[in-house]
Amino acid sequence: MYFNCGHQGHFHGPATEAGNEQIITNNSKSLKVDIHCHRQCYTAGEMMQSEAEKAGFAALSFGSELTKEVNQKQLEFIKPKMQSIDVRLKDMDNMGVDIQAVSVSPYQYYYWADPEVGRDVSRLINDDMAQDISKHPDRFVGLGTIPLQNTEMAIAELERCVNELGFRGIEINTQVAGEELSAKRLEPFWSKVEELGVLVFIHTAGFTHPDRLREHYFLNLIGHPIEASIAISYLIFDGVMERHPGLKICVSHGGGYLPSYAGRMDHAYHARADVREGLPHPPSHYLKQFYFDTVVFEPDQLNFLISKFGGDHILLGTDYPYDMGEEDPIGLLSKVPNLSETDRALIEGKTASNLLKLRN
Repeated sequence: MYFNCGHQGHFHGPATEAGNEQIITNNSKSLKVDIHCHRQCYTAGEMMQSEAEKAGFAALSFGSELTKEVNQKQLEFIKPKMQSIDVRLKDMDNMGVDIQAVSVSPYQYYYWADPEVGRDVSRLINDDMAQDISKHPDRFVGLGTIPLQNTEMAIAELERCVNELGFRGIEINTQVAGEELSAKRLEPFWSKVEELGVLVFIHTAGFTHPDRLREHYFLNLIGHPIEASIAISYLIFDGVMERHPGLKICVSHGGGYLPSYAGRMDHAYHARADVREGLPHPPSHYLKQFYFDTVVFEPDQLNFLISKFGGDHILLGTDYPYDMGEEDPIGLLSKVPNLSETDRALIEGKTASNLLKLRN
């Protein structure tokens, strides 16, 4: 468990509830909201250790010996950031972040477990998060986790996250133990998400076909962007975005490679019947329904996303506290050439505040 220290850290003011909106006061012009940051539930990790051994699953165990060594050192380094609210609040202040939309570590989805186990560990993680962020509601909001391996259980936990725990959305993986997010059985899930009007944050966890990605941390460097691109493509081409235009989906790491090369999809759409099948509009039409975070590291790449999809579809992100995160998100944004003040405000937190139903 984390967020259990007594120090109260830095505050902008008290938060209260009014309907479905969380009212947060702030002396600055606008809130700076980090849509992409993680926590680890150590109690859940202990609970799932024996289940993981039985299933032959070991997080962060893939890669060269050097990669495994670096991963282990990283886990030790970030543990205080996961456990101590003092450390986390100090880091947020140093980065200029007012609010974190906290989601579970992507290695704690547990989709590989039996459905009942997945349900129970999801509830444990969500309850643990709700207890801790309730102590600092002016600095944190929750994005829950759900057992997507069972549709009915996933919907039930989604509703509990939103209606009972007050979470502002959920985080999900790019696939469910090898099953695509566009699977027919998940149609009721997407309908419920659209009905509730909550944010879905899609975050990668490795790559489904990693055999060629063992060296040089390629599983993360290359695998994560490919995995995100595949997930978005299935949601588009299998018609999920067409059937559910009200979905609010943010994809981590700038959406992977797809946003930068969407013209290839549109070309194929006009050239081939097997690509057009079931889609009344070109793929880029649906791609513009997604939101993307700013974790792309280069001002030119971020500038491309803003110019292509609009400042109102780009959300500030850090990937805190991992080593592949952006430690200066405001600084990166400041390096984007000719960025308007309107777009800056949208990206820094105005759009996220709307999606998360915050009001400042």
